[in-house]
Formats: sequence, C-alpha cells, structure tokens
Amino acid sequence: MNPAGADLTLAGNANMALYASMVVYTLAMLVFAWHLAARAGQVQTPRAVDRDEVLVGSTATAAGATTGSLPSAGVRRSTPAEPAFEQSPVSAQRGNIALMLTYLATALLVGSVILRGFAVARPPWGNMFEFATAAAAAVGLTYSVLAKRNHWQWLGVFVVTPVLLVLGLSLAVLYTEAGELMPALKSYWLAIHVGVAFLAVAFFTIAAAIGVVYLVRLRREEKPPARRGFIESLPASAALERTAYSLNMVAFILWTFTLIAGAIWAKQAWGAYWQWDPKEVWTFVIWTVYAAYMHGRATAGLDLRRSMFIALAGYACVIINFTLVNLVSTFVGMHNYSGM
Repeated sequence: MNPAGADLTLAGNANMALYASMVVYTLAMLVFAWHLAARAGQVQTPRAVDRDEVLVGSTATAAGATTGSLPSAGVRRSTPAEPAFEQSPVSAQRGNIALMLTYLATALLVGSVILRGFAVARPPWGNMFEFATAAAAAVGLTYSVLAKRNHWQWLGVFVVTPVLLVLGLSLAVLYTEAGELMPALKSYWLAIHVGVAFLAVAFFTIAAAIGVVYLVRLRREEKPPARRGFIESLPASAALERTAYSLNMVAFILWTFTLIAGAIWAKQAWGAYWQWDPKEVWTFVIWTVYAAYMHGRATAGLDLRRSMFIALAGYACVIINFTLVNLVSTFVGMHNYSGM
C-alpha cells in the first residue's frame, strides 16, 4: 500500500491487463476490417427483386385488379434494384474470429477495471482516466452482448476502433496514479450516478456508430456507386435507422436517470439541486438535444436523416462534456475531478 491508500501491486496488474486488452482489441479491429473486405467481394450485381406484397385495409390498383379492390396474396410487385448479398463461409469465419477476439479483449478490460477498483477500494471511476476506461469497458461489453445476439460482426470495426482510441488517449493523456477519492466524491452516489452515466454513454456510442453507417448507407442507396463495396453488404438504411433509434432510446432513459441522480447528489453535497455548474449545464444540454431527437423521430413527416443528424449532434455534446468541460479552464466549476 502507498500513502494514498492504494495497492500498487493490484494497480500495476490493472495496467498490464489494460495494455493486454489494447493489443487484443487491435487484432480484433484488423480482423473485423478483413471481414468487411470479404463481405465486399460477395456483393453481387444489382437486380430487380420480385416479392409478395399484401396490403391489408387499403385500396390499390394493380395488374388484374380494379380500383377499390384488395389485391390478393398472389400479387407480386417489383422492388427497386438493389445489390444481392449472401455471406460466404470465409467472411463468416473472419467475423466470428474477430468477435471472439473482442470477447477476450473486453474480458481483459473489464478485469483491468475490477483490479483498479480493488486497488483503490472504491468504485473505479473517480477521475477521467478511470471513467474513460470504465466507459470503454461498458461499450465493449454492451457491443459483445448485442453482437452475439444480432450478428453484428459488420459493426465491429466501427465500435472497436473508437474504444481503442479512447484507451490509447487514456494512457497517453489522462493517466492518473491510483489513489483515494476527493472528499466530495466519497458517497454511495458515485457508484450509482457515474455508473449509470457511462452505461448510457455506451449505448450512445454504439447508436452513434450505427447512425454514421446509416447516413452512408442511405447516401449509397440514393446514389448507387458504379463499384459496389462492403457498404452494400450491410443492412438496409431503414433497418439501421430503427436500430439506432432503439439504442438511443435506452441511452436517453439512462441519461435521464443520470441527470436526476446528479441533482439529488448535488443537494446532499452542496445544499442545492442546481448550481449552473458547467458539468450540470452540459449534462442538461445533452438531455435536451436527445429529447429533440426523440421528438423529431416521432413527428410524422420529418426527414429521418435530419433526426439522425440531431442525434449525432447530441453525441458530439457527450464528447464535449467529457473532454472540454473537464480539461478547459473556461469550464471550471464544482466538478473539477479530472485528477489531472
């Protein structure tokens, strides 16, 4: 134990596990990219696809049907030309290998966070370094669970890459030696308020990754390129948009709890629910932007592309809240707990 009350041996082991997770995440990222390259090779020439279409409770005019009559189940309609995709065994194998590497890297990262917690005998998110690594672990764990269930190997490179970037920045810029908490943070609300916050950030991050892919996919659907690539092997833009919306909804609920829990903790620590502290303000800004996204998404007639841009603006606010608000002196307030 050192004078700050931390177990240096456990802290060192936590750092070793963190380095190991970065190595494995790097391998996973490369194999995920290799997987996408294999998917690109399986995209076939676009062709018109006929499918059965049944309209219930509406009128239509179709070949062989008169106005005001319902088309039978046998009526076939031609959909717009779209590239056909069937994943090859090679592509599937690469995706599974990358996913297994992600499981291993995430396990190492979660182990690093747990060891750090034992080393300091408290929840391991008392400064920016600890919050960043814990949030990265939450992103990796959330993606691992969802990817296994939904076959999201195609999303892996878009999630693992930012996780790897955050871990690298954490070690290079944000690293803080293991030590005791500041007095203001010694509360059970640390585990609740901050823990739920980085879980919300995990869902926001995955939703943002899917949101960016959605915008690219939509663009390629509207203006198909001469040469097809892995983008055409991904789910349709409509499916991507619905998935991003669902994840953002979960994150928004968690962020709402974070905002309320923070106000309750502020009352106990500072005697007031709201102090117009920069961190409080930006937490509310994030909530407001995502509330605008939810409202826009539910409004009939609003372009879904514009709604997605609002969601991505909300994620930009999340990044600002973690970086600039904590590091730039202009935003100095009561939440000066970066540890730097």
